Amino acid sequence: MEQYHIVTYSAGEDILTINWSDGHISSYYYIYLRDNCPSVENIHENGQKITETADIDPLIKPAVVTLLQENHINIIWEQDGHHSQFSARWLRNHCLSRQEIEKRESRNSLLEPVELWDGTLNIGVPLADYHQVSTDEISLTVWLEYIRRYGFAVLNDVPLITSAVCEVARLFGYVRETNYGRSFQERTVLRPGNLACSSRALSPRTENPYRNPTPTLQLLHCMQNSVQGGDVIVVDGFKVASDFRKRYPELFELLSSIPVSFRFRDSGHWIERKTTIIGLGPEKEICAIRFNNRSIQPFEIEGHLIPQFYKAYQTFSRMLEDENYQVKFKMKPGDLFIADNERVLHGRTSFNSKEGKRYLQGTYADRDGLLSKLRMLKIAQTYPSYED
Repeated sequence: MEQYHIVTYSAGEDILTINWSDGHISSYYYIYLRDNCPSVENIHENGQKITETADIDPLIKPAVVTLLQENHINIIWEQDGHHSQFSARWLRNHCLSRQEIEKRESRNSLLEPVELWDGTLNIGVPLADYHQVSTDEISLTVWLEYIRRYGFAVLNDVPLITSAVCEVARLFGYVRETNYGRSFQERTVLRPGNLACSSRALSPRTENPYRNPTPTLQLLHCMQNSVQGGDVIVVDGFKVASDFRKRYPELFELLSSIPVSFRFRDSGHWIERKTTIIGLGPEKEICAIRFNNRSIQPFEIEGHLIPQFYKAYQTFSRMLEDENYQVKFKMKPGDLFIADNERVLHGRTSFNSKEGKRYLQGTYADRDGLLSKLRMLKIAQTYPSYED
């Protein structure tokens, strides 16, 4: 961690300005400093804020500002006489210049950048060994980083026991229980209530877009697979959506702004959600794909938009089914496939259920648990003295 020292400071009408030893200049509005005062009166020992932001005078001003020998800024506030003391490290770590914010976002994420891929994925299928991942934190870190970076990975040699898929989820987080229970099974049956339990080909899709929130991770553990066919198909939805945006910006706008409904219904459940097929973040970045032709409902949009919306939907669908974007692999007993369910779409090729057996167990989990575990592992291994 770089060490910075305060050279000079000036207390203006609304802003405290600091000149740093590396020549950088930082400016802080007083309301921001008072809101983030690290004193025990303001921050509980558990790290949660006590002071209500809404109660702070927006025109708050300091009565006295001093630079202490320990390279701390001390402020006595004019309105209530409260003392706030900020270390140089805290001030630099909370500088609000664009340059420092971007640097901090990169450092604070503690994670490798997301890497988009297509059918030429040069790393091949990201693989890891269950025994190593479950007993060694560095191996666990590498596996979780694969999932973060590529949106999917495979774990080899997972024990062929019914609890294994949930035990793998607990390596990094928590099982997301649904109306299917803590786990579910995919076996071929004559009259399937879900097409996953048939032998037909399944086009790439994300799972459960009718839930709010959608489970952000799906895990599938192969228990048996002696059929011909039934290969897993994976597609990087972020890559396809990114290319879709470049080639067809008007169509992209439709799928990212007009919501559609997804529904699951059986004798005991009616689960429904209305949302966009392509989700965007606060800076209009692609952050979620919700695509499942089996559970999507009739479009309820203004009639004049129907032709263009169908054009957008069909164009995006054809791109998802383009083999140039697809990676295919066959799961063997003991393999466990995990995917980011808001990024990577998965499907499968058809198979002959009369010649062999195919049996998978699955569960859902959430990405926040995985990212939390990954950050803590990275801090321990790379930044042992990490501080916000």
